[in-house]
Amino acid sequence: MAVKERIFRLLLAKKELTRQEIAANLSLSMPTTLQNVTELTEEAILEECGAVGAASGRKAKKLRLRPLAGCTLGVNIALHQVEFVLADLLGQVRRSQSIPLRFCDELDWYLRLQNALADFLQGAENVVGAGLSFPGIINMQANQIVRSHIFGLSHVGLERFQKSIRFPLTAANDANCACFAEKDAGRDSFVYLSLNESVGGAVMMDGRLLLGDTFQAGEVGHMLLIPNGRPCYCGKAGCADAYLSPRALEQDGWDAYIGHLAVLLTNLRMALNMEMVVGGEIGAQIQPHWDALCARMAAYDRFARDIDYVYPCTQRENACAIGAAALALEEFGGRILDQ
Repeated sequence: MAVKERIFRLLLAKKELTRQEIAANLSLSMPTTLQNVTELTEEAILEECGAVGAASGRKAKKLRLRPLAGCTLGVNIALHQVEFVLADLLGQVRRSQSIPLRFCDELDWYLRLQNALADFLQGAENVVGAGLSFPGIINMQANQIVRSHIFGLSHVGLERFQKSIRFPLTAANDANCACFAEKDAGRDSFVYLSLNESVGGAVMMDGRLLLGDTFQAGEVGHMLLIPNGRPCYCGKAGCADAYLSPRALEQDGWDAYIGHLAVLLTNLRMALNMEMVVGGEIGAQIQPHWDALCARMAAYDRFARDIDYVYPCTQRENACAIGAAALALEEFGGRILDQ
């Protein structure tokens, strides 16, 4: 990897660094660092953003990626709607939109997606890549959606999306995308529980998504929660999804819902011994019930003095689309250097 791209990716992760910190992080000499930083600044990819140091004496200048040197598109396909997000190099959302568009694997749906996206992107410049968030198992090596229970799809090629989203495209499971969006909260190893129209999960390990042998790591929605319980849309009975979906919350109320959620979270804690983030549509509403959730978890987890390892999500809106845009930037950020 060229030095410029290494610096780009480092600042993508660390946000702000001095020249000395860049050299130390990448094990570069100062002359090499200064030359490449100067070139990136002249190319309007980096900019100075403040200074650090003692009150007296020369202060070291901090550098960051120039926000509008490029941007990435995030597209989230949900059951009843599609979400668009355009984010800059700092991960800041520049514009967003949600449109009602129930998914249907037919040509007309893809044409409607393409037209809606064209309207959303009017006037946008320097789009270097796009990320697609989709509720299913994604195999980017094979360029296909391996399976989506909620949409009834199996082995569907991603090229049909690539024809509608005409930028270099990467795709990931929706929970994986939302998990990636939480990485900016300062955590780089955690479990993400996605409580949306369907229940999913993801595992972040040292800043990288854990995909598993068959790209299914984190599919907690289909872990067995209640043996021989409610039927799940996947064909089994008693899955976590059947007890933790919005429909289940409406049917059971918050008290029962919190009880089921506490069981799932403590089981995940026992299995993985990691911090956990509760996100998704319901995760964004859970704050008033947080003390009740922690009390239930404390009754199940006798290994912890305090339930201090689970947190509400920080991205409460458009998390899947924001994460998809962030994944696209990580995947295609080097393209900015080729412009």
